[in-house]
Amino acid sequence: MTCHATAACDVVDVSGPIPGLAAPLTSIESETDMLPRNLVRGLACAVLILGAGALSAVAQTAEYRVTFTATWSAETHPEDFPGNPHFSPLIGGTHDASVAFWEEGELATLGMQRMAEWGSQSPLDEEIEAAIAAGMAEFVLRDDAVPDSPGMAELDFVVGENFSLVTLVTMVAPSPDWFVGVSDLELRPGGEWVDQLTVTLWPYDAGTDSGVSYTSPDQPSNPHVAISAITDGPLANGVPLGTFEFVRTDQTTDVPDVLDLALSVAPNPFNPATSIRFTLPAAARTRLDIHAIDGSRIATLADGPLAAGRHEIRWDGRDHRGNRVASGAYLGRLVTGGVQRAIKMVLVE
Repeated sequence: MTCHATAACDVVDVSGPIPGLAAPLTSIESETDMLPRNLVRGLACAVLILGAGALSAVAQTAEYRVTFTATWSAETHPEDFPGNPHFSPLIGGTHDASVAFWEEGELATLGMQRMAEWGSQSPLDEEIEAAIAAGMAEFVLRDDAVPDSPGMAELDFVVGENFSLVTLVTMVAPSPDWFVGVSDLELRPGGEWVDQLTVTLWPYDAGTDSGVSYTSPDQPSNPHVAISAITDGPLANGVPLGTFEFVRTDQTTDVPDVLDLALSVAPNPFNPATSIRFTLPAAARTRLDIHAIDGSRIATLADGPLAAGRHEIRWDGRDHRGNRVASGAYLGRLVTGGVQRAIKMVLVE
């Protein structure tokens, strides 16, 4: 089945105060009624967590960017490869160990079924919101991009120390009910936030449709079977479909916030190309993106560690697909060591 994602960019607000108090104990019964039974891992444990959580706020948060790199293609998986290969918009959440939204060997919830069969973000987002109301999760994570494959998608999010597990999924499209993702991924093992973590993505079958090829007609599984790793069919050749790379973005130790990075661009206005220049006083992980004025990302010119010193990076006026962009104003956004700077540039005809 093809992904029928219709969700707009319903972005969760992560810029305001982080909720620190768990739901009152009196709300547990009503809120968990909204959760599928297999999501709640021991209500007594949840009650204990809620009771303790009501006494103190979240003590620490971290900011991350997850980059989904889709590598599934006719070259990696040549058998019966479909037209219009893509993935559905990312959907997931941050949560604690008292809840799981999907697990291998367990039946898919309705939210997971709709994600895996249709590419829909709902009602999985509602299941996560119910867990948030019950004090077992903190944020819904979602993105509106429908990445081609091969292709990329990115999502920035905040995670609190009491909800340091991440679940994130996306449908393989077209397919009967196949998906990739992570469940209960720990970003704070041993009490320390990870700086970078790359997860190899293998395909899963949601167990809700019995189709055996990408474009099989609907064949609902009756009864449903447990979520399982795909071991036969066109995706079972031992080659992964991509990666999730989680990178912490709120570190400020490399470059103090007060530093002037001497960001400049020349020529400006320009046609057909220009150069963006900046200075790093110390080696640091650095990212340089080009954005349209509306904030959408057009291209990434640098993303990785750079040495201290002066740097010059050329932009040829093309987007990440290699297409020439229209004339107009654009922003160069530099992020390094927790410091962010932006500069305006104008492409003329």
